[in-house]
Amino acid sequence: MAGKRILVPFNFTDYDEKALHHVIRNYAGERRSKVTLFHVYAPLPDINGYNPALGRLKATMASIWKEHREKEIELQRVRQDLIDNGFLEEQLDYVYKAKTKGIGGEIVDKVYQGDYDTVILSRKPGGMTRTFFRNIHDEVLSKLKNKEICIIT
Repeated sequence: MAGKRILVPFNFTDYDEKALHHVIRNYAGERRSKVTLFHVYAPLPDINGYNPALGRLKATMASIWKEHREKEIELQRVRQDLIDNGFLEEQLDYVYKAKTKGIGGEIVDKVYQGDYDTVILSRKPGGMTRTFFRNIHDEVLSKLKNKEICIIT
């Protein structure tokens, strides 16, 4: 019997850390389970050629690309934390990619493409953040069928 395939969207917040603790408590030690950390970021435009007016923009873009590289390294560190807490290396994967649609749509597409059984979402309860992120959760909840969805607050 195959184990669970679990997708954990991760956006480097304290609430995402709570979701990771949930994953560790409930799935560490289950050798048949597979966990994928999933992060999408806003794509950056490709600026080629020389134009003095673009000099400042290129410097800003270089800074943003550096932040992206650092976040991917951080996602690899999170994966290592899961290994340190009872998962085997072959049980874990991560996806760090530029988004081509809304975050909710990216999550839904990944769930169906990867045939995931479970999605572990996190959210901050209350306030404007709840209003903004509710759209992501609403899209995931309304479009995923026959999947287990766990929302950690």
